[in-house]
Parts: sequence; C-alpha cells; structure tokens
Amino acid sequence: MTLASSVLLAAVTVGTWNGEWFPSGRAEHRAAPEIEAATISAAGRLLRESLAKADPAGTNDVILCLNEMRGPKAARSLCEAIGRKDLRIVSISGYRRRDRFDMQQDAIATTLPVAEASWSKWKNAKADTPPRGYAHALVVVNPATTAAVYAVHLKSNYGQTTDELVERNRKKRSLAVAQLIEQEKKFRGKSARPVVIAGDFNADRWGKAFSQETIFADLDAAGYTDVLSLLPPDGRATHRSGGRWGNSTLDYIMLKGPVPLQPPVILPADGISDHNPVFVNIDFPEPQPKRPARKTSAKGD
Repeated sequence: MTLASSVLLAAVTVGTWNGEWFPSGRAEHRAAPEIEAATISAAGRLLRESLAKADPAGTNDVILCLNEMRGPKAARSLCEAIGRKDLRIVSISGYRRRDRFDMQQDAIATTLPVAEASWSKWKNAKADTPPRGYAHALVVVNPATTAAVYAVHLKSNYGQTTDELVERNRKKRSLAVAQLIEQEKKFRGKSARPVVIAGDFNADRWGKAFSQETIFADLDAAGYTDVLSLLPPDGRATHRSGGRWGNSTLDYIMLKGPVPLQPPVILPADGISDHNPVFVNIDFPEPQPKRPARKTSAKGD
C-alpha cells in the first residue's frame, strides 16, 4: 500500500465512529435529558479533537460516517457539537425494529456538496439477511469528481452461542460486503468513481477469532485499500474491551480510488463510547483526460 507523495490543499478528512446507542448509551430506554446532553457535548469535543489531530489547520473538507445514532435529531445535535463549519447530516437511515424505529441508525455528515443521498436495507437473503443496511451519499469532491460514500454497521457476534450462529453471522457480514462490491462494479472504465466504505465491520482483520472471515479478502480483491493497515499492530485498536475478546479493530475506512496521505488517527473515546473514532486524510487523484480519437486515412491517400 502506498501513501500519496505530498499533502494537497484539496485533501479531504474522512472519519468513522460508532457512538454506542448515541446519545443515551442504552439499547431500549432513553437516559435522562441532562445525561444525553452531556454525552452529546463530550462526543462533539472528542470528534472535534480527532479532526484537529488529523487536520491541524482545519482547512480540509470532511466526510464523517456514524453508527448507532438514535435518529436524525441526535445526529444533527452531534454535528452541532463538533462545531465544524458547514458540517451537516446529509443521509441517515430509517431502519425499523419491530413496531418502532431502530436505535442504531447509520448516518453520513459532510461539508461537501452532495449530488444524491439515500439509505437502504440489505437485500433479502431469507434467514441470512443481514440486519440494518447502509446510508449512502454521492459527494461532490470537485467539479470533476463525485465519490460514492457508504456508512455501514455490519452484523455483530453478540449472542452467538453455537457454531451455526457463528457461521451465520459471518455469512451476513459477507453478504453485505458482497452487495456493496457488486453495486460499484458497474461503474468501471470511464464511468469509474471513487468509493469510500466506512463504519463498524464487527470483525477484526487481525484477530484469531475472525480467521475465517472473508470480507477483507473480498474487499482486497475488489481493489479497496484498508487505511488501518498503515498502522502498527499496537496502534490499531478501535474497540476497547476488558472482556474475553480484549481490544480489537472493528472500525474501518476502505477506499477505492482515493489515496491515504498519512496513517489514520485514532483517539481514545474515554468512556463516551466503546468505540474509538478513526480519521484519515485522503486525496482524490485527478481523472485521466480522454485520449483524442486516432485519425485514420483511407487506402490510397
């Protein structure tokens, strides 16, 4: 994997963060208003400091993929707390959970113009259908470049008690990633567009427990760059846990087309969430100019 040779003024800072049932920190019930307000403020400070670490001058545009947002109001409040000029939510999912909206929505925030925004559930695969889906946005990086951005939160291993459940969870992650790869395959050649896939993959590329995972090999084969690979093993932890699994790398930024300018920045969430935010500066290579058609001469000329 190679880094871009120089930092350009047109760089974009991409980040991802799982807010852990943001802003209540609870799966089913709301925390007291003052607790949620304090969490929003602390999370805004954490992401603001992460952005400053990645982009000290504060001149880069921003793309931020968020997981486990309770809904649009919580996501917008977080953007306001971050305090970056022009940063706003451009896409947020609307997943349903039984008779109500899910408390784990995915969202995309950016300072850049957006040509299109949407969200979707994963394709139906009967018993193997992955939960949730993705938030999506076509982000206009410059007049010649529009990038496809996906915010994803793949199936977790929570509650897996049998080998069958382990395999089913793995398959759900695989099906979700395969769908994104397939969706972007049609944009090739002259119509190829940059792609950013970011979020909580709920799988550790380097963890022994995930040795049979296929999603990383599939993304590699499809031409995606894993920016976490630029960090040393002791600097990759994005999920802190004192339990049986220990610290792990669950949150990723995958790039197809864009080039990372430096290794990513990971700041500790310090109890605000069980996930640490990840930020990286990237550059979008200039589109190659079209070659003029070759002139041919008729026979005898």
